[in-house]
Amino acid sequence: MNGEGQNWHWHFDNEVGNLLDFGTASTAGPGSYSFDWDDFFGHGDFTINFIFDLPSFEAGQLLGSTSQAQFQNQNYQFQSLSHQVRTMAGSFSGGAGSMDFVALTPPPRTAGGEYTAVSLVSYEEPAIEQTSYQSKFGSQLGSRSYRSSPLTRSGWGGWMQGYGIGGSADGHLGVAGFDYGAAGTQLGLFRSVDAHTMVGFYGTYGYQNVSTDNGSEADVNSGMIGTFLHRNDHDGNYYTLAGNAAYDDYDTSRTGGITGNFDGVQTGTYLERGWTRTLGGVTVQPNVALQYVWVHQDDHVESGGTSIDDVDAHSLRSMVGSNFYGNRHLHGHYGWCWTPNARASWMHEYLDPSTSVTGTQGGSSFATNGLDLGRDWALVGIGLQGNRNAALTLYGNYDLQVNDRSQFHTGSGGVVWTR
Repeated sequence: MNGEGQNWHWHFDNEVGNLLDFGTASTAGPGSYSFDWDDFFGHGDFTINFIFDLPSFEAGQLLGSTSQAQFQNQNYQFQSLSHQVRTMAGSFSGGAGSMDFVALTPPPRTAGGEYTAVSLVSYEEPAIEQTSYQSKFGSQLGSRSYRSSPLTRSGWGGWMQGYGIGGSADGHLGVAGFDYGAAGTQLGLFRSVDAHTMVGFYGTYGYQNVSTDNGSEADVNSGMIGTFLHRNDHDGNYYTLAGNAAYDDYDTSRTGGITGNFDGVQTGTYLERGWTRTLGGVTVQPNVALQYVWVHQDDHVESGGTSIDDVDAHSLRSMVGSNFYGNRHLHGHYGWCWTPNARASWMHEYLDPSTSVTGTQGGSSFATNGLDLGRDWALVGIGLQGNRNAALTLYGNYDLQVNDRSQFHTGSGGVVWTR
């Protein structure tokens, strides 16, 4: 406070944080607040009453948080596609070059119960690894055989995958937290152009739900199309480039029966570089990736009269990590070869971790932010893959994306077939 006599006022220019708490890190929620300033400097008996009415920007916060949730969904789509492409290209199977898993049929036994010698019909490189089999409880444990490059097929192959995501994010700086759920199906086609190049196309239908702690909700139905290019070499190096575009239909609801409906679009680009090496009994595949995503929400007017401007959100993330594949496999009935795998990586966001939203409410303009989910996450996952005669693959995966503010759990499974 400064001034003389009746000219009392407070300078908030240098204050940090919130007007009501005089610089603490917390932020007041919507509502009416008042406090008294009674003889603060001892210059006499007087009382100044301050009354603040903070409007709720719930609509803007919901849309800002939903756009950040869209980034999580796009991140899953690219990570899933990357894992899928490595499976189809066979670039995970190690050795000195890019290899394929081949489900081995055990050689016949002799009269004495021993396995007969294995004959190698043909191969491209002299380094071929074959190991013996041991029978136990109707299953056979064995190692793998190598090829010096992926199998080149002139026909198209395909895959079909289903997934489900569940998670939550904690509230932060006065913005409500939310629960998140998603489910969808991904379909794709791919073809080997030559021994080291694969191209493909894919489409995804997905549903997402964002339910905030203050009762707001957004439902998003999305249709996505994308394409990819994969290259590898004899030294175990590979590159994957992918891109996609999606149309989104949004339905929102807030307390008081206020609803909204509007459209949106999103696009994404993904580039990954990896290396394949064998360390003891594990094939290790360190990799780095860069991902850019743009999410757009159209301007619209809610049923309660709140007008929301166009929302544009951008995300640029890097991933550094590794995939791990076991070199021992469980060989089951009908030619199936089962292989465990795991993965771990660190993901960092370079752009704004929250989305700004502007609009008009009650005749006044407002600007607010959605929930800030943080800049860094740990990504970990495990899976099991079954191959049958290099033509049919079944798989299941569990993945976790987590930091100190949010966690997202994903379960997925699917089938890959080749001609």
